[in-house]
Amino acid sequence: MKRLLLVRHGVTDWNEDGRLMGRSDVELNSRGRDQASRVADAISAKTGGAVDAIYTSPQLRTRETATPLAQSSGKEAIVDPELDEVWLSNGWQGKTVAELRGDEHLERVIADPTYRCDAIEPIMDVQQRVVVACERARSAHPGGTVVVVSHGDPLRVIMAHYLGLDLSVFRRLACDNGSLSEIVFNRPGPRLLLLNWQP
Repeated sequence: MKRLLLVRHGVTDWNEDGRLMGRSDVELNSRGRDQASRVADAISAKTGGAVDAIYTSPQLRTRETATPLAQSSGKEAIVDPELDEVWLSNGWQGKTVAELRGDEHLERVIADPTYRCDAIEPIMDVQQRVVVACERARSAHPGGTVVVVSHGDPLRVIMAHYLGLDLSVFRRLACDNGSLSEIVFNRPGPRLLLLNWQP
């Protein structure tokens, strides 16, 4: 893989309500479907339709986001569980941060993303699994262009890994719904060419 295109799924009603989704299977809303179509058009224009593979998280919202690109490129979107959203406990899933205000563990995770507790998958573990998925894709498609459709934090920690950033600051990388980021791999090392572009 020479080029890695990172796509965050389009917006959902839960995103607009500020709800923590975790692995709840929430579908795109009409704006999210429009974002998915725009991202597909942008990738087709950028690559000339030459996409070697599309990998997606198992969540409905990511699979829906990958669908227009799969249709335009003629490539089937491959579901990879390693690209899944961060796991959340039932106590957090579906709640807003305001509703969870005062939760000691949430406050500590917000202050320090590397904090470990039973309510959320440790970000170090998230990074390990998503990087494994990306490296597997790099090996399978040497010299090619691979698209990964996933979620905000998993995509941020992929970028942090290839940029050599400490996990404590990974949230400084913007990754909005319906956005496209691009990493290229060359001899000096990975370079971030595009961050959080929304077509």
